[in-house]
Amino acid sequence: MEQKRTGLSYVFTLAKGERGKLVAGMLLDVLCSAFSLVPYLVVYEILLLIIKNEVTFETILMWAGIGVAAAVLQAVLTSIAGICSHMAAFNTMHKIKVKVLEHISRFNLGFFQEHAPGQIKTTLFDDVDRIEAFLAHSTRELAQAAVVPLMMFLFMLRLHWIMALVMLIPMILGIAVPMMLMGRYPDMSDELAADTEKLNASANEFITAMPVIKMYHLTAEKFEQYRNALNLYTTCWKEMCVYSCNPLSIALVILDSAILFTLPVGGWLFLRGSLSAPSYLLFMLLTMCFFTSFLNLVTIAMQSMELGCRPAK
Repeated sequence: MEQKRTGLSYVFTLAKGERGKLVAGMLLDVLCSAFSLVPYLVVYEILLLIIKNEVTFETILMWAGIGVAAAVLQAVLTSIAGICSHMAAFNTMHKIKVKVLEHISRFNLGFFQEHAPGQIKTTLFDDVDRIEAFLAHSTRELAQAAVVPLMMFLFMLRLHWIMALVMLIPMILGIAVPMMLMGRYPDMSDELAADTEKLNASANEFITAMPVIKMYHLTAEKFEQYRNALNLYTTCWKEMCVYSCNPLSIALVILDSAILFTLPVGGWLFLRGSLSAPSYLLFMLLTMCFFTSFLNLVTIAMQSMELGCRPAK
């Protein structure tokens, strides 16, 4: 039994001819994420002016202009990044479907007798569409989740290394622990793919037999193949939801409550005089946006598991 190639590396191999567009979209999204941090910097600078009692109309207007300009640039770059990634994804999807059709066209008629049209439809559309969705959306989120937090961490490490290390605690607890609890998720994804294939095949058979079913006044529940496939598909979906509910809840709660780690430590350092008030305020503001990207990492990891294929038969 030959094992099919799977994983992120193989997905990017499929998009070999579109890597330029993918890289451009990812780089533009990194810039968008950098611009998304500007409002926090604007709020920090304005609060700093209020604390120092140096507020003037000119300074407020200047920082407001910076915030508006950053928002406009972020919107423009996001649009361009979306165009690049979607063009690469759709072109890749088209090439894969053409190759699959060319490959299927060389099969003998026995193959089509052994495989229901629904199974072929699953391979040609559902499996390929998952790759398209990953390339169009998840690659951009992956770039944001990997690059932007690293840049922010290096900046915070230079600002105050103790507070920067404290901010790593919720990241480790919110990412590493949930992923350790999801060891069986790839196997369940394979099972769901198999159940989806069976459901599509039985649904096609049900539609083909519709005239006979209507003749005898039967319903879908009387079509045993379709009913069994639907039960297997529904059961697998429920098991995946129940299995992933606790890890995802842990990640969401910890990352959304990350300020509970930095607030007391920062307050203790501030009272000791080793952390200035502006730096303490900046850490509180950055904590609110630093961990948002890490939630995307969990989602991307789950999507990469679902891209895995079953062994070739």
